[in-house]
Amino acid sequence: MISWIVIVVLLVAGVFAIKMNHLRHRIFIVFLIALALFLYSSMALVETQNELDFTTTEGFFNAIKVYTGWLANGFDNLKTLTGNVIGMDWGSTNASFFEGSENK
Repeated sequence: MISWIVIVVLLVAGVFAIKMNHLRHRIFIVFLIALALFLYSSMALVETQNELDFTTTEGFFNAIKVYTGWLANGFDNLKTLTGNVIGMDWGSTNASFFEGSENK
């Protein structure tokens, strides 16, 4: 329940900051809010999946190691996905999308 409260508070603070700031700072504020929401939600996800302990110093450093490993694995997957997309043949062909289907 506390995580939803934090997310709502961040969103309300962001909307308030956007209303109060000049136009040129809005993109930066939206980026910071998105980054904060990503970091908070991903850390909450990793914490619940791995049952991490933040009450001790050793547990906190273990949580940092698990979270940075999770982020590194995510970026490695993104690198692989991007490499596969670049290697695909994106040229146009005269073939239909589904084999054997005909326009009627």
